[in-house]
Amino acid sequence: MRVVLIALIAVVLSGPAMAQMREVLAVNIGWHVGLAFSAGDLDTAVFPEVADFPDARWIEIGWGDAAFYQDPDPDLNTILEAALVPTPAVLHLVAMPAHPARYLPGAEVLAIPLGAEPFTRLVTRISSSMRREERTRAEAIAPGLYPDSRFYPATGRFHLGRTCNTWVAETLAEAGVPIDPDGVVTADTLMKRLRAGLAGGMVTPPAGSDLR
Repeated sequence: MRVVLIALIAVVLSGPAMAQMREVLAVNIGWHVGLAFSAGDLDTAVFPEVADFPDARWIEIGWGDAAFYQDPDPDLNTILEAALVPTPAVLHLVAMPAHPARYLPGAEVLAIPLGAEPFTRLVTRISSSMRREERTRAEAIAPGLYPDSRFYPATGRFHLGRTCNTWVAETLAEAGVPIDPDGVVTADTLMKRLRAGLAGGMVTPPAGSDLR
C-alpha cells in the first residue's frame, strides 16, 4: 500500500512538469539542419510570422545565405560568394501538414525535449532573428522551397565560419541545449554534437504510425 501511495504522489507531482515539456525537432536534410515545431506550440504574440501558415501542423525554420538559400540551382559564383564573403541572411519557414519525419522521409530527425522556460527562450531567440525593420511583423520576400513555405529577411551575415548549421547550434545553446556551437559548420558535426549531448532521441516514422 505504501509503495502505491508513493507512486501516486510521484505521478501527481510530476504531472505539471511533464505537461510543460515541449519538443523541438532538428531536421537534417544532408547539408542543412532546420528546427521544427508543432504549430500549436508557437505563440503568434512571440513569433508573429507563423500566422502566415494557419493550416500548418508543423513549422520548420531554417536560416541561411539570402542568395544561395533561395536558389534551387546556384552557380559557382553564388556558391563562392556565400562561402567567402559575409552576405545577408534569410529565414525560411516551411508549413508541414504532417510530422517532419513523414513529410521529409529521407531526413534525419532528432527530438529535443525542452521545458517551458528554455522552449520559450528558443522561440524568442529565433523570432529575434527575423528582420522586421521596426514593424511588428515581417513580410515574406519570396516563395520558399516547398509548396507552403516562404523566405523572410533575417538578421546576421552568412559566411563559411557561420553557416546555417552554426546558427542552429548557437540558437540551441542559448536556449540551454547541451551543445558547443564553436566550430560547427556542417550538418554532420551539428548532429553528432546534438546526439552526444542529448544521448539519443531519434524520431523515425514506424510503418503504420500516425505521425501528424
